Parts: sequence; C-alpha cells; structure tokens
Amino acid sequence: MLQVFRVRVAALAGLPLRGLAPGAAKKGGKDKGPRKIGEMSKTHATGCALMKGEQDPAFKPDDQYPAWLWDLLKPEPSPKELAAKYQGMGLSVAQLQRLWRLKNKERIKEGNFLKAKQ
Repeated sequence: MLQVFRVRVAALAGLPLRGLAPGAAKKGGKDKGPRKIGEMSKTHATGCALMKGEQDPAFKPDDQYPAWLWDLLKPEPSPKELAAKYQGMGLSVAQLQRLWRLKNKERIKEGNFLKAKQ
C-alpha cells in the first residue's frame, strides 16, 4: 500500500504545474465600468430578458403581483427592537431566529476582534 502511494506521489511530482492564465497576473487594471450605459425604462424591466435577442418583459399593474412581494419593501426590525420585543415575549418564530442569528454574528465578530488584538 505504501509503495503504491509512493509511486503515485512520484508520478504527480513529475507533472508540470499549471500557472496563471495569460494576462491574469496583471495588477492595477483600471475598472472601466459597464461597456454600454442604457436608459432605464418606465414600462419595461430593462436588462431582464432571459434569452439573447429577446425583448425585456413589460411591467404589470400592481394588482397582478402577489401580495407578499410588497412586504419585501418593509424594513426589518433592528436588533435592538427585536431584543425589546423579546423581553416582552412578543416575537414570532422567524423573528426569534433572526434575533439569535444576529446575536451570534455579533458574538463571532467580537471574538475575532479580541483574537486580532492579541
């Protein structure tokens, strides 16, 4: 078994390593932004065509979109607001999960900050 491993390593050691693609090593390239600046349309979703050469989809009236879509525009409560609601036991399951996720992120960031100082 060990001999097979040695043979494989020896075979791999003889292979040439792949380098960077030509032109990939250039640094400091200037970001030129989008190649073509288009106008935003008030009647069509500009840039949302699925297939090349297809026209952009037209906007529909608001009543033809699902109701949950408009809930996405409402801002989420801040962690302080969630903590205040948690003290009063007024959180839904989704809000409670979001509160603990935010607290965990905060705890991890604080731990990373303290490790970086040492």
